[in-house]
Amino acid sequence: MHDIEITQSLLKSINPTDYTISIRLRPGGFCFSLYSKTAREFTALYDVSAENIDDVVSKMERIGLRGNEFCQIYVLDDCEKWTLLPANMEGTDQNAVWKLNFGLQPAAPLCEADIATAGTKCLFEAGENSLALKKRFTNARLFPIQVADIAYSLQGSQNTEGGFMGLDVRDKQMCLYVANNGKLQLANAFGYETPTDLLYFVMNTLRTFSFKQNEVHVELWGKTPDTTLQLLKQYIRHVSVAEPNKLFDYASNIKKLANKHEYYDLFNITICAL
Repeated sequence: MHDIEITQSLLKSINPTDYTISIRLRPGGFCFSLYSKTAREFTALYDVSAENIDDVVSKMERIGLRGNEFCQIYVLDDCEKWTLLPANMEGTDQNAVWKLNFGLQPAAPLCEADIATAGTKCLFEAGENSLALKKRFTNARLFPIQVADIAYSLQGSQNTEGGFMGLDVRDKQMCLYVANNGKLQLANAFGYETPTDLLYFVMNTLRTFSFKQNEVHVELWGKTPDTTLQLLKQYIRHVSVAEPNKLFDYASNIKKLANKHEYYDLFNITICAL
């Protein structure tokens, strides 16, 4: 991905205590968004190239991101392994739960992230770079990307009849979420090689939950090839690329982005803190 020129004028003109910042590391750099609590608006979204975590921190300093001054900082971790727990599971041996799900002990301390809208916790092993970034932003909260996906899916299902399925599509992997009337029914990750593989998982899930192909609503975000979208539309009536969350406003430059659905985790993590 290419560098985007970032000016410091915006950061110099705002009161950081009114803003939250969401940061996601990605291969070859990082991206971040700024959200104004007063205006309920995402005012900025930037994508920056960086070689390693030290380069990430260096460029954040150069941009002028003074982490500790922001109202809230979210660091999003792209976790491969994660599991959901009831929010009231206090005093549970997390390592035992993790071993039960994945048959192994975590290589690093496990982290918890609340999904307020679901009454659920996400248990995950944070990546080394995300933990390093959290140390830089001492008041940051660490979340797996899946938490933002679940929050968005739950919200989408509240205004949708026939069931809701959300697909966060990435290279060779997708996270699939099923919700109905604001209740989460499934959250899982699947590896896939071709769009046909992805279709298989979707259709099998529809059958499992007795969703009708002409009634269920399927939304995709992340890296969504047109071939995948068109294939799904052959079998499911209501298929679309996710639109900006209507809870918030967006600056004009964000609205104009053709690929804004690739940044939905940055937008939707805010739901978890409302």
